[in-house]
Amino acid sequence: MLHPRSIIFKIGLFITCVYTAVSTPVSAQALPPATANMITNMAGQAKNDPTTLISLNEYGSFIQAVSGPFSLPGVISTSFQANRGTLGNGEFTRLVAPISHSFDNLEFDGFTPYAEVTFSFTDQKQSELWMEGMPIQMMVEHNIKTTSIMTGVGVDFELMKGLTIRPLVHLGWSRIKDRSNQVPTTNVTMTMMQQMFRNLTGDGIFKWEVDQFQYGPAVETKYNTNAGDDIEVNLGLRFTQLNIKTISTSTPGLEESSKFHSLSGNLELDGPTSVNVSGWDMRWQYFMGATRFDTATKNALKFSWLGELGAGLFFVDSQEDSSYVETVGFSGSLIVGDNDVDGWTIGAKATF
Repeated sequence: MLHPRSIIFKIGLFITCVYTAVSTPVSAQALPPATANMITNMAGQAKNDPTTLISLNEYGSFIQAVSGPFSLPGVISTSFQANRGTLGNGEFTRLVAPISHSFDNLEFDGFTPYAEVTFSFTDQKQSELWMEGMPIQMMVEHNIKTTSIMTGVGVDFELMKGLTIRPLVHLGWSRIKDRSNQVPTTNVTMTMMQQMFRNLTGDGIFKWEVDQFQYGPAVETKYNTNAGDDIEVNLGLRFTQLNIKTISTSTPGLEESSKFHSLSGNLELDGPTSVNVSGWDMRWQYFMGATRFDTATKNALKFSWLGELGAGLFFVDSQEDSSYVETVGFSGSLIVGDNDVDGWTIGAKATF
C-alpha cells in the first residue's frame, strides 16, 4: 500500500549475475601516440570529476531522484525493472519500513499530533555509457545503494466524520554509495585502450559516496467509511515536495541541489471471513494505488508513474488478549508503470 497506517515491511529481492574479465597491464607504447595522449587527457578528466564522462545527463539529479522520492512512505516498496532501451533494464530492489502514529491522547481543539519515520534501502543496478562516441567508449555497470531515514511531523484535523486532512513537514538524510564495474569488451584494441585508462585512473573513479539532506512540506487526505456487512473502505491521497541538498561527496559533479514533487493515492477494501484462529479473526483485503512523479523525476528515472494492485489477509485480536499487537497481516501485489516497468511486492504488516 502506498500510505501505511502502521508498521509495514515489504521486501524485494533480485539475483543478478555479473561476469568480469581478468586483464594484464598495457603500456602507452602499445598504442599510437595520439590515442595514448587522448586517453591520458580523459583519465585526468575522470580523476577530477568522473561524472562528466557519463552519457546520462545530469547524473547528480538522477541519483537524487533515487534517494529522494523513493525514501518517502507514499512510494511503493518493491522489486521492479524499467526498460532503458539499448542500455538494457534498470533494476530496483527496495526494503522499506515506515512507522507512523497519531497521538490521540494529545488532541487539542480538534487537532491531533502526528509523527512518522521511514527507514528505507534501495539497491539499483543499471548500465551507462562512458565517453560515448569516442574511440575509448566503455560500458559501466553501476550498482547504487541508498540508505535513507525520513521523518515527518504534522497534525490531523477531521473536517467531517471519516475525512481527515494532515499537513506535515519532512526532514531526512540519505547516504548513497556507487560501486560500479566496467563491462568487458571483445574488441582487442578497445580492451587495450580501456585497460590503459584504468591503469591511469585506478578503480577509485567507480566508487563514489554522497551524503544528502532532505526537507519539504506535504499534505495528506484520508477518508474512512463502512460499506456495510463489516466492509471497510479507506482512501488516501498525498502530495509531497522534497528539496535535496548535497552535504558531502567524493565527486564534485554530484554536489548539487534538486527539487522533486510526487502525488500518491491508494484505495483499500477489507472485510470479514468466517475463520477464527485462537481468538484472532481473519479478514480479507484488496488494495490498489499509484504514484505520479513530476517532470524532473521522470527525466532522471526514465519513467513517470508506478501502480500497484494486490490482495492480502490479516488477523485481528478480537478478544484483545494481546497487550501490544492489534493486527498482523500479509499481502502481495503486482507493479506496473510506463516505459515497460513491471515488478512485484511481498508485504507483512502489524498495528500496535
